[in-house]
Amino acid sequence: MHDRQIEDWLKLAGGKENIKLVEHDKGTTTLVLKDSTRLNLSVLTTTDDMADIRVTGEQCHLAIRDESLLIYNTLLGVGIGESTGAVLQEAGHAKKNRFSILHFVSDVFMPLMPVILGAAVIKIIVAIIALMDTYSSADSSALMDSQTFTIFRIIGDSVFYVLPVLVAISTAYRLKSNIYVAASIGGLMFYPEMTMLMSGEKEVHFLGMTLVSQPAFYSTAIWIILTICAAAYLERIVDRWSPKFAKGMLAPFLTLLIVVPLVLMILGPVGTWMDEYLPEALDSLVANAPVISVMLLGAVFSLMIIMGLHYWMLAIIMNDMLMNGSSMVIPAMLVAIVGQAGAALATALRSKESASRRVAFWATGTALLGVVEPALYAVNMRKRSSFYATLLGGAAGGLYFGLLSVKAFAIVGNPSLVSLPLFSEEGSLNLLHTCIGVVISLGVSGGLTYWMAGRKLKQG
Repeated sequence: MHDRQIEDWLKLAGGKENIKLVEHDKGTTTLVLKDSTRLNLSVLTTTDDMADIRVTGEQCHLAIRDESLLIYNTLLGVGIGESTGAVLQEAGHAKKNRFSILHFVSDVFMPLMPVILGAAVIKIIVAIIALMDTYSSADSSALMDSQTFTIFRIIGDSVFYVLPVLVAISTAYRLKSNIYVAASIGGLMFYPEMTMLMSGEKEVHFLGMTLVSQPAFYSTAIWIILTICAAAYLERIVDRWSPKFAKGMLAPFLTLLIVVPLVLMILGPVGTWMDEYLPEALDSLVANAPVISVMLLGAVFSLMIIMGLHYWMLAIIMNDMLMNGSSMVIPAMLVAIVGQAGAALATALRSKESASRRVAFWATGTALLGVVEPALYAVNMRKRSSFYATLLGGAAGGLYFGLLSVKAFAIVGNPSLVSLPLFSEEGSLNLLHTCIGVVISLGVSGGLTYWMAGRKLKQG
């Protein structure tokens, strides 16, 4: 029976030559595989044993419950994972010492990519139909006003609406904490009474602290992830010291009672300060130094998305449209998003792992068409060099836009290649300069990423 079980695990892993490291921790034996595509999942249908399969970037981990160390000792006994084990363990310790919040955030988003990409394609199709309707001479308002079209638009938006909950669950899963508590934290801002409270009709105060009326700010991925990390840490401490009769009950209670209010008390004043000073400062910068401001916005807009500060851009854009009939902020957003696409494309071309390459190609397409999350979180945040390249690409395109005074003449949520007609102005070269700036941003971010990835491959 024992030999048959080992044989099943080896078949599942794609053969012993596909195992590069065997580790054991807390009753679990983990096999680190060389090639995830060689997994033989059909084995799971013929055995009662359970395995946790996790693909992280170019690595695949196969975790097996092994309280008695039977599987671990047997595999090491026949030499599997032994020859490279010490070297890989040292690399693992080095990796832990070089912990990167960017890489961790990317790891959180990787399992969510299929559903995000699926919803992104629906959103893009709906946006293209809406744009075609806007510029069509035929009267197709019946389609745009139909409930069917509205429902399809809602289907595309629904995943992004509940994204904080999905991010919270994925974070808790990685940290091995309570996913149901995490989902509750992620969904805090969806609670109807909380939404009404945050509507902006009146000031909101919590324990003496003013909370900014921007629910999306609190639900931004980075703050959700950090909150779940704090919750997981508190959960472990409480579980360690909890009496037996309170095990499993005390940790969720204290997590919700302590962590959530603490996060609100930290983010509330920060958001209030941003709400008071950020729009005014950016508005003043755009008015007095348009070239520098567009270049800086092109560079830092991706960072603003990560920190949830991009929601404050709408007030500036609306003010520009009312005062001037155009906006220089939207072009800066465009080159920042295109910069993400360029780096994702270069990553796809350089990657040797089929799963990562596939995600990167899809992320490139969705970013160019206005949905930036896959490229930003799942591809470019995995490597600092790629992420920095996106910032430089946005800055280069923003500098060109600032020098040529490129403007957008209509408000759009996430500018993309689909929204290029909104940059057209009769009697000017504004649309041509927009296209040139897009190419500059794409080329700089993509070129830098491709070059730096090539240097790493040579050093490796």
